[in-house]
Amino acid sequence: MTRRRLRTGSSLLALAFAAAGVGAPAGAQTAADASPAGAAPTVNAVWTEHEFTFTYFGRGTYYSCGGLDDKIEYILTALGARPEPWVQVNCLDGGGVQLMPTARIKVAVPTEATPELLAQLEADKSKRELVAKVQRKGTTVDVATAQFPAERRIVEFEGRRLDHINDGDCELFDQLLPQVLEPLGIREAPGSSLTCIPRMSQFGSVHLKLESLHAQPAAVAEPAKP
Repeated sequence: MTRRRLRTGSSLLALAFAAAGVGAPAGAQTAADASPAGAAPTVNAVWTEHEFTFTYFGRGTYYSCGGLDDKIEYILTALGARPEPWVQVNCLDGGGVQLMPTARIKVAVPTEATPELLAQLEADKSKRELVAKVQRKGTTVDVATAQFPAERRIVEFEGRRLDHINDGDCELFDQLLPQVLEPLGIREAPGSSLTCIPRMSQFGSVHLKLESLHAQPAAVAEPAKP
């Protein structure tokens, strides 16, 4: 695996602007930019919910509010998150290209149901029941402890022009990996590489192989809520 790095090469004044809705729909995987490359034996898993505040600092690639929202949602869904993760981007510079946008993210991902995790969920059960009562959810099934089969897959992201993921997204991945993806238990697989050069969009910058846990189709769950 090639270590992620942000290189400071010659600075050509080339800024890549990524707008919303280019290429495939936000929740879809395509052979060109995100595709599962392998599978492993199944394990029992539960949905665990996570919240992040993520601020993107672009050096050459900038996004509109809707563009960053769609891009983050697409990446999380491709990596096995529960459908329709909640992503809200604060627009400080109007609705156009943002210089330093901040996104609030609420996402649920499959997590292996280890004895330690199940004990933690059981300890938090009364708190979840109180929240459900306040939100008037009644005596619904405690989805936090509902187990389902899941498997580890390697998902590949390749930079392609005019596709949902392109080489201009190198800086976004470089920042998402340590701040959001790795805390979710997602890790790079052998052969993965990410080479970012400030103010340049270099062909072949994005060649990521990320290993994540994916629920099997029978595991149906509701989208994340704000």
